[in-house]
Amino acid sequence: MLHVLNGDSLASSFPASLRGEIAVARECLVDGPVQADSIEELWVIRDKYLSKNYDGVTEGEYFKSVVPEFEKILTASQETQVYLWFENDLFCQVNLWFVMNLLKKHRGSVYLVSPTTDLIEGFGGMNQLQLEQAYRDAKLLTANEKHILSHMWELYERPDVSEAITLSKQVIPELPFLYPAVEAWKDSIPHGEYLGKPKEALKEIAAQLNTDDFGKIFRAFHIKHAIYGYGDLQVKRLWEELKEEVKK
Repeated sequence: MLHVLNGDSLASSFPASLRGEIAVARECLVDGPVQADSIEELWVIRDKYLSKNYDGVTEGEYFKSVVPEFEKILTASQETQVYLWFENDLFCQVNLWFVMNLLKKHRGSVYLVSPTTDLIEGFGGMNQLQLEQAYRDAKLLTANEKHILSHMWELYERPDVSEAITLSKQVIPELPFLYPAVEAWKDSIPHGEYLGKPKEALKEIAAQLNTDDFGKIFRAFHIKHAIYGYGDLQVKRLWEELKEEVKK
């Protein structure tokens, strides 16, 4: 059994009662370049991007802390039951799509574990008993559902948001969480003078609160636009970019 957890926060509160190996997806694939001709090239691209854009991340660190976790997924045996612990926001969904793509050739059972809280709290708002129950209530993914989630990564990497919208609408009965996340992706894409919804939302929040205090702005963004699931690091980068763009 392999539990794939979306981030170290969940890993730190993961119930010890649940047996199996753990792989932590230490990525934010929603942020930065993802187009690559091979998985090895993607590692290099992500290592360079994250070390350049995130304070405290050194070049090469990706290969020590991120790649080995993904390799656990790539090398899982066909008999391994895989449990994917991912939330419904865009941040988590993009990581889920990528993990499902890594599992493309996996023929064993794959389960999706979802939080019973809202988008704002996610797994972080659940206690040990609730996490154990979420595991018991995990959704066994059909071959078609696995294919769709894996294909979503290919559409994201391209990127082909219009095809992703069409596909996610078609599977609302089976995968209802998919369409809202893809809509959020579509809305985040800049066009013309429109900066994309996240930056436009930050502008609006700063004006409404009449402040440039990032802490206050982030809290408001996190609550109002929880569908994005961005952490403070992603929002901070967008906020800094926005301030630079305003100066021009």
